[in-house]
Amino acid sequence: MKKIMIVEDDKDICRELKEMLDHAGYEGVVLSDFHNGCRQILKAKPDLVLLDINIPFQNGEMLLKELRESSDVPVIMVTAKSSEIDKVKGLDNGADDYITKPFNILEVKARIKAIL
Repeated sequence: MKKIMIVEDDKDICRELKEMLDHAGYEGVVLSDFHNGCRQILKAKPDLVLLDINIPFQNGEMLLKELRESSDVPVIMVTAKSSEIDKVKGLDNGADDYITKPFNILEVKARIKAIL
């Protein structure tokens, strides 16, 4: 079973994503403590990361840069930042895909499947 880590501070979105992942046959794991996020992601060894930009302590862009220094785990940015420059910046920083909120859960599932 593929493990997908959800890095999101909105509890409703976390619950929705985890529920979708669990029903789709993935193991959804929620990052619960945003301190040392990169270390926690590496320790969990997920097959894919769903990463929000606006998270506490270290924004998602900084976390992605840090993660890319030691891992090539696929990352899909899932964020409210929807400008073209934000999308390009996310992809340039190493994201494999970029989804804007509000998202369609079927699209998220399809993009996960395409990357995995």
